[in-house]
Amino acid sequence: MTVPGGLGGALDREAARRGDGAEPMDPVEGFDPAVAACCARGEARFAVYATNTDEREFRIEISTRSGWRWGAFGSTDDLAVVAAILHAWRDGASTAELRSEWTLLAATPLEAAPPGRVVSTAWRLTLERSPVIRLGNAELAEALYAQPALRVFFPFPSHGGFSLLSNTEDPFREEVPRVTPTVDGRWNRVLTPLRIPERVLGSRLTAREAAALVAANIPAGAGPAVEGGWPGGSTA
Repeated sequence: MTVPGGLGGALDREAARRGDGAEPMDPVEGFDPAVAACCARGEARFAVYATNTDEREFRIEISTRSGWRWGAFGSTDDLAVVAAILHAWRDGASTAELRSEWTLLAATPLEAAPPGRVVSTAWRLTLERSPVIRLGNAELAEALYAQPALRVFFPFPSHGGFSLLSNTEDPFREEVPRVTPTVDGRWNRVLTPLRIPERVLGSRLTAREAAALVAANIPAGAGPAVEGGWPGGSTA
């Protein structure tokens, strides 16, 4: 946000406009203060991010009083809504009470993503190394995302490997070759389990080489990923 004081300053001014008391917001480690701010209440934490460069979006992450990260998540384009939720949280509202009052809040960040933006949200959280989602190898994630043809699939790291799925919720469909690691830190390319036996497309590759090989072997008609479970059940 190109405004004085960044995101924290914008929230302070919005609170003042509403007549609410405000406390200074703290920076979020690893983020420019212009696009991220947070505050703490004991072990609980309220963080706001405005890192979406394509659309106006304020992403909310609220941890519980025990410090458990999976409390409440939300997404809105209205800073006044963020300020209202923040004020209620500062007044002592629990994550359950906040989720009951504001239906935009959800139990997971992907459930909170606006319709049509689940895949892009998953990629952004992956590249930001967010602790609230499943993460894979950072170098490989960046290499996969650097291939435009792969960005339309749902990123799903697991057991050291990385799958790109054709939908966003279980039951999943896996059509694109998955990336699996080798013991020496290189990468193998293996076809999806839909094809038995699995066929190795390449071995001992760099992350960039692996991503390029995956992109070159997207099956005809695959993608972009649909939101929700795959119609008709799992084919992974």
